[in-house]
Amino acid sequence: MTELDESVTNEEEQSITVGDKTYPVSELSDEVKEMLSLHQQAVQMSVSAKRQATIHDLAVSNIASLIEKKLEEVEE
Repeated sequence: MTELDESVTNEEEQSITVGDKTYPVSELSDEVKEMLSLHQQAVQMSVSAKRQATIHDLAVSNIASLIEKKLEEVEE
């Protein structure tokens, strides 16, 4: 997939780099701007999902440890 790199130049003009070519955001069509917005939202959702997965993994691990601890107490 093509990697998108959004950046701001010295004049505060937003630009986007696709491959080796840079485009000023102000010159893009409304359709492309909407797709860029959707792309940014999808990236944010992906990061959020990864964080949630990490939290769930930690919870599962913690619960497993608690179960193991309780079982050891029963054996004593």
